[in-house]
Amino acid sequence: MDEPACTVGCAAVQDIPVMLSFEKRYFDTCWQSKTNILKSLIEKDPRMFRLCKVDNKLKGFYGILPLPHKTWEKVLKGQILEDDALPYLLSFEAPDVYLYIYSIVVDLSDKCHKSYTRELIRDFARHFILGQKRKMANIKAVGAFTVSEGGRRIAERSKFIYKGSFLGNNGRYVRAYGIRREKLLQQVVETRQQHTQKSIA
Repeated sequence: MDEPACTVGCAAVQDIPVMLSFEKRYFDTCWQSKTNILKSLIEKDPRMFRLCKVDNKLKGFYGILPLPHKTWEKVLKGQILEDDALPYLLSFEAPDVYLYIYSIVVDLSDKCHKSYTRELIRDFARHFILGQKRKMANIKAVGAFTVSEGGRRIAERSKFIYKGSFLGNNGRYVRAYGIRREKLLQQVVETRQQHTQKSIA
């Protein structure tokens, strides 16, 4: 099956309603974003949300927050809520940035949803791990906690390290993961080399 011709780009304020509709479909209420939070994040830096679209229709997106280490650790340990981390946001260009994956969601009703997930992961690698000529050394690590089985699979397939669990607001335990950027960079480079070798063969 041919992969759909999708594009990945930064979010705009007008994308918020459909982004929220995706979250409502797949996340418990306590994990759903608030309109004003998304608006403030997108207006601060549209790169925090990257959207995958086909024919201008949303198929999936991911969100990331650039945080200082102490705040990043607290979020991953469940010591503070995601919204409470927002006052500590850094710019992506700041020294010693720790990326927290705020969300990743795709339209699971679409038969090509695995392709959209791959495109979002590739986009994340291009923009935040490889970066412009690999000058993203200020990004030290990436972390997330997973509230779905799909999120857990993505984290573990990407060799994120399990950092522990904590009780979420919905009464269920969530699993936290983290990985140093150097380790992710190594994986990205190795994967690209494998694809190149296969295409040559």
